[in-house]
Amino acid sequence: METSFPDDVLVTDLMTTMTSDAGGPPHYVMVLKKFNKILLTSLLGFIMVGMGCVVTVNDFRVVVRRPIGAVIGFGCQFVILPLTAFILAHVLSLKPAFAIGMLISASSPGGVTSNLYTYWSDGDVCLSIVMTTVSTLAALVMLPFNLWLYSRSWTDNNGALIPYSNIIISLVLIIIPVAIGMVIRWKSEKVARIVTMIGSISGLLAIGMNIIINGIINPEMFSSPWTLWLAAVLLPWCGYCLGFFFAWLLRQTTKQCRTISFETGAQNVGIALSLIAVTFDGSPLFYDLFTYPSIFGFTLITEAIILVLIHRAYDKKYPEKKQDNDEDENGEASPETDEARYTKIDPEESRIVTEK
Repeated sequence: METSFPDDVLVTDLMTTMTSDAGGPPHYVMVLKKFNKILLTSLLGFIMVGMGCVVTVNDFRVVVRRPIGAVIGFGCQFVILPLTAFILAHVLSLKPAFAIGMLISASSPGGVTSNLYTYWSDGDVCLSIVMTTVSTLAALVMLPFNLWLYSRSWTDNNGALIPYSNIIISLVLIIIPVAIGMVIRWKSEKVARIVTMIGSISGLLAIGMNIIINGIINPEMFSSPWTLWLAAVLLPWCGYCLGFFFAWLLRQTTKQCRTISFETGAQNVGIALSLIAVTFDGSPLFYDLFTYPSIFGFTLITEAIILVLIHRAYDKKYPEKKQDNDEDENGEASPETDEARYTKIDPEESRIVTEK
């Protein structure tokens, strides 16, 4: 199935403005474009192997035993956040390519960095890992579905194509490095820790390098409309706040609320960038599609770190409240706190998560 943009709203292709005497794009533009595609694809492989290194079979047992947290997270990630992106794109009257880039970002699964934010903010690390795993698998269906459902506001039967089949194939191939990571974890926890760290760093590099390279290829990115920058600032905050609110509304513990908050707002921007690089290569909207995820990756990380710092500052200023909350949560839901879950299942499997 393919959906296309109307001719009268296509964003001007930068490739037609940055041309050489021969009438084509400068050589360095083509070199950087190819390099960026290879870089993003390679870094995505490291990211997903790293994610697989924190996943065990026991994580899936936790979901079976108490699936409510993962179910809430699934709803927030693939229903609430894409709908929020759709509404913001219309309210801010974003151009079609910017809106599609926003939808792809909002429909991407949770990233490995969300596990770090959860750990740093004393959240439920086990739930975070499970949600990241479930969302990655669910994205095989939900990302193309959300893109098909919401992109129709900006598309019709003429113009540039949205290659759904390529997107699905790319998402399926993502599962391979995840499986490799799980095998590494099964063979050696020590190696898995190192690979996980490499995967997390790769995620940051993918965002940073993409911003630099696209800034060189497409300097107009930094002069994008203020509405696009506002959308990139608002979407992570909406994800963090709505994730926490719905988790709280459904009577989850404070730890679980923080976890679902980070999993909802901290999307895997590396996947979004890689999908665009691979599946939209040659599209007249290629550079504009890259713009929103590039800015979104920066604002997402910045806002998550701000939330972590606020939480740690609050706990430092009011340690007695933190202790009271921990006691209440342990009293009400001790069988399902992250360390208790792992300890009951297999203490050996929990070391990568519980050791500090």
